Parts: sequence; structure tokens; C-alpha cells
Amino acid sequence: MSKIQQYLVDQLEIRRKDGLLRSLQHVDHFIDFCSNDYLGLAKNQELNQLITKDFENWLAQNNGQIPINGATGSRLISGNNSLVENFEIACAQIHHAEAALLFGSGFEANLGLLSSISQADHIVFCDQLLHASIIDGIRLGKGKKVIFKHNDWEALSTELAKYPHQTKWVVVESIYSMDGDQAPLQKYIELKQLYDFELIVDEAHSGGVHGFKGAGLVQELGLVEQVFARVITFGKAWGNAGAVVLGSQALRQYLINFARSFIYSTGPTPAHICALLTTLHFIQIQDELREKLKKNITFFQEHNSHPNWGKSQSAIQTFIVPGNQEVRRIAQVAQEKGFGLKPIVYPTVPKEEERIRITLSALTQQKDMLDLIQLLESNI
Repeated sequence: MSKIQQYLVDQLEIRRKDGLLRSLQHVDHFIDFCSNDYLGLAKNQELNQLITKDFENWLAQNNGQIPINGATGSRLISGNNSLVENFEIACAQIHHAEAALLFGSGFEANLGLLSSISQADHIVFCDQLLHASIIDGIRLGKGKKVIFKHNDWEALSTELAKYPHQTKWVVVESIYSMDGDQAPLQKYIELKQLYDFELIVDEAHSGGVHGFKGAGLVQELGLVEQVFARVITFGKAWGNAGAVVLGSQALRQYLINFARSFIYSTGPTPAHICALLTTLHFIQIQDELREKLKKNITFFQEHNSHPNWGKSQSAIQTFIVPGNQEVRRIAQVAQEKGFGLKPIVYPTVPKEEERIRITLSALTQQKDMLDLIQLLESNI
């Protein structure tokens, strides 16, 4: 075995001994408590039929003008077309934004936006629980990173006051993926009036669920004009893949010119864009599914009683089980009973805050919620 192959094996063995080794598993035969399919659209047969029909109609009308199987290149070379641009225009409109730019994933969107926007004399203030894609984007940017305590607007105010003359960015998530808690966005807007910064909000877990016709939490709170950029992802409530950065036309053009994850990526396939366009129209009329999700969240909260449960008002619920080995044990017990859920271990979360992360959807059955609650509470 070569030295580099031995190094790889050794690093994996260290992970295994520390209880940190990750692996891929199939979860299709479990009762779903781990996916981000909040409205059940990834499984929705009606939506699937509409997507198929719309794509077939597009193929019939295309007349060979746009390559039908792939983009053929990056959007700056050969991969741009009217189909993807029409989607971006429509997506901006339903989210009450001036413009939108499509990326291949939420990770690519955050990486492209945050790595390109901050300059050497800028200060970037980050909530301590930001997603890895945001952290990586900020690291690749040129600005100085300042981390503030999670959702603590007073701590942020203290840090902002230290940099009165610099260009400042504040980067947060609307709903956080590990705790399911909501950012105090209105407080941040109040601080914005005092300290003159630009606010960037990742709406991965609120897009499609919150707001008028699923336009997101920023729109729901009436803060669209106060936010510099929003990231809406399509791999969660939309049941698909990809993401857009929403903002001004100037921001869109800036990202086309400076966001490397956009510039050097192959464009989306026509099939993908047709699916997104169909979903865009479909998700706007799914108030019934959004209401079902809200009722399931309320039901779940009303029927759990152990102090280790979190108090999230979102589809993301948590059951704290300190210790990597213990949280893995309880997760395995649940999996053996047919529940699809995952343990979240250190270092993804701090030590002693390891947890079972549970996601609810509009399709989650009350009996399954009660059975899971009883199982977890009886095994702690």
C-alpha cells in the first residue's frame, strides 16, 4: 500500500475509534423523520405528473433551439438559454426580489456569494451556528471574520460597535438546521439602522414553508427591502435541488462576474429547469400542505414531555442525548423499529449537545409521531 493510501486508511481508523466515522446508508424503507422534504413534494405524484407533462410540452415546442439533454457548458460559454433565465425572472418575482441567479446547490450559492462579496477591508459578522457552506464561503472571502454568540443580537451589537468605519456584513440563517430555531431578524434590522451594515440571510429551511405562497420568512416579516441578499434552496420544501441568490440586478451581475462556483460550473439541464419551473407554480398553491405541516409541529410539541426535547417552532425538532456513543445507540434502537432518523454527533454539534435530529413534514402521521416520542423518551 502506498504512503498516501495508508494515510487515508489511518485517518479513517482514527475517526472510527473516536466514534466519528460517517457512512452512507439507504433510508427509503424507514418511516421518514430525517429528510428535509417538508411539504412532501419530493414524493408528490401530482407534481411528478405535471413535471413530466410540462417537460414533454417544452420538448415539443423547442424545435432543436436548446440542447435537450444537457447544458453543454457553463452559462458564460454555451450553457445559458431563455429557459433558465425565465425561471430566474419568475423566481425573483414570487420572492419579491429584483433579480435571482441560479446555482447548482445551496452550498454552491453560499460559496459563490460569500467568497466574492467581502473585500480585505470588510468585516463579516457570523452567527456561531452557521452552515458549513456559509463558513467555507466566508473563509474564502477576503474580509475579517467575527463570530458572535448564536442568535444574540446584543452580543452582535457589542461587536459591531468596535468597527464604526469599516464596511460590515452580517450573515445569518432564518431557521437554523441543527436546532430549528428562528433568527431574531427584526432585531438585526434595528441594529442595521444603528451600525450601517448589510444583512445576508440563508433561507434554506424557511423557503417554501414561510411567507406568502412560500416566499420565505424574510418576506413574511416584511423585511425584503432591508435584506441585501437571500439564499433560497430547492432541496428542502421544494423537493428538488439547486438554489438561487436573490437581490438586486447589480448583485446578480456581480455574481456572474465574480462568483467562481457559478462561473466555472456547467449550467443546469433543461429537465431540471422544467422541473423547477413547474414546482415554482405548484408550491405557491400549497397552503393546505403548509397548514398541515404547522399542525404537525404543534401536535409534536404538545405530546412530548421529556426535558431533553428542544422547543423549536419549526419542522426541525431535537432530542438531546449527550455523548456520541449514547446518541448513536438510541438512534440505532429507533432505526431497528423502522424510524428513519439520524444521530447528530460532535463535532457537527458541541460536546454534550449531541442529539437526535427529527424533521417533520406535512405527510407525517400522528401515530408515528407518538410512537417515536414514546420510544425516545423511554430509552434515554
